[in-house]
Amino acid sequence: MHVTLLHNPTAGDERHSRESLVAILADEGHEVIYRSVKDEGWQGALAEDADLFVVAGGDGTVRKVFKALSGVRTPVTLFPVGSANNIARTLGFEHDDAARLARGWAGGTRRSYDLGRVELPAGTPAFVESTGGGIFAEVIGLAKRRDEAGTQDKVELGLRLLREVVEQAPSLRWELQLDGVDLHSDLLAIEAMNVRETGPNVPLAPDADPGDGLLDVVLVTNEDRAAFLAYLDGRLETRPVEAPRFTTRRGKKLVLRPPEGCALRMDDELLAEGTERDGIDSARMSVDPARLIVLVPAPR
Repeated sequence: MHVTLLHNPTAGDERHSRESLVAILADEGHEVIYRSVKDEGWQGALAEDADLFVVAGGDGTVRKVFKALSGVRTPVTLFPVGSANNIARTLGFEHDDAARLARGWAGGTRRSYDLGRVELPAGTPAFVESTGGGIFAEVIGLAKRRDEAGTQDKVELGLRLLREVVEQAPSLRWELQLDGVDLHSDLLAIEAMNVRETGPNVPLAPDADPGDGLLDVVLVTNEDRAAFLAYLDGRLETRPVEAPRFTTRRGKKLVLRPPEGCALRMDDELLAEGTERDGIDSARMSVDPARLIVLVPAPR
């Protein structure tokens, strides 16, 4: 096959270097075009003839490429080499061994992957994983304020920050409508999920299907706080622990009006924090009719 490798050279280890990945693909008989997503103009590679796009990186790299590929019919697959790999885990990628993954392409499954859209005053940007507000958005803001980006174990850091926020966060009144049905509630968080896990591999919507044309809208209430804290403590102590099941509704269009001072996020981007709303007093989320085709390798 003619393969275009879209690579984050700062992700993974020596097994995931440019040289290693190109050699693996060549050994499998593929012709390879290499592009680093750190280079200016890397998107130009998407216009070149290819039988398959391969994204090598973590969730941030996958989000960047998926949004650039919106509506493109050429399939894309993953070498998931990030810390959380929530997108790959949702799709069924079970490991990061590039050679095994490449050998599994021949018997793999093609899955549809939807992108979400958020209508905001400044435009209608796409999201790949989730969007919403409350505790998960607060964690993004807290991490930036603490400037702990250099912490080695990003999953552990995420769990620690999330536990701190969950313990202290107030339950606030949200105005919500899903497909025209009122879901107004007092909440710690509201998340419109396209994938099953968020942040440090928290299974917020374990039944979500990113290709079903629907959003899994998760409502985290004050009644969930104790169970959520117990789950986070278990994760931090590396004990086997079952994740709490949160109230979830499925639908195509979500309209929300956040309470005053509540943070909003789209994937890992903070949209609003405190009173810094930039005119955002409500948001509409929906599924984009344009979608991607993801090749999920057969198990090897």
